[in-house]
Amino acid sequence: MDFFTLPINNLDLIILIISCFMGSLITTSVGAGGGLFVIAGMSMVLPAATLLSIHALTQAGAGLVRSFIFRKYIIFKVFLLFLIGTLIGYSLSIHFLITLPEYKMKFILGLGIIILNFLPTFQIKEVTNVMIIFVGVITGFLTMFIGAMGPIVILFLGSFIKNRQYIVGTLAWCISFQNLGKSIIFGNLGFDYSAWIFLIIILILVSYLGTIIGKKLLDKSNDILFRKILKVVILILGSKLIFDSINIYLSL
Repeated sequence: MDFFTLPINNLDLIILIISCFMGSLITTSVGAGGGLFVIAGMSMVLPAATLLSIHALTQAGAGLVRSFIFRKYIIFKVFLLFLIGTLIGYSLSIHFLITLPEYKMKFILGLGIIILNFLPTFQIKEVTNVMIIFVGVITGFLTMFIGAMGPIVILFLGSFIKNRQYIVGTLAWCISFQNLGKSIIFGNLGFDYSAWIFLIIILILVSYLGTIIGKKLLDKSNDILFRKILKVVILILGSKLIFDSINIYLSL
């Protein structure tokens, strides 16, 4: 296949471009939720088996760009401990990955999106190294199935990091490397990225534009109403995934 040939039609490309642009803008300006927006948008275009792999590499690329932009705002100790936990979570999840049919993956994605979208906020008075590693383990495991752990990680980071810039920056480093590791695992399990590379490059560039605009909005916008609208949109898209999974199951 020619490198510049896209494996999707123009309408699907537009959906993916909008999803990645808005996802990066949301993640950078609001703090989290963009990954859920992206994976929900991708679910309208890509089959479940392809969705997680493409989402992982696209978000890894976009996240690495965001990490560079926020390179001055990162708590390296948290990042390194989180990364250790993530590697453990990967090893636990690999045994389950190849056994999930499409309808179960869609159902888990849909239910996970809805649950993550409505998780309550919480505060932790004293954060230990073990707690950080544990969050890495849990999200490293779940990201292989749900694909967007930003809301869980930022809820955790926000419980003990007060500066919003450091929350967004540390989140960017944690999630980008988690997605990078996940994309490598999917490749080792047999997913062929070659037909999708040009599309992924386009989506990373679009995500970069969303990150630039989102950074400008970070300290200027009031995101209370924005968060409410986002919750409604993700609820609809998550519900659609569950509906699709039920249809697939009933057709078996």
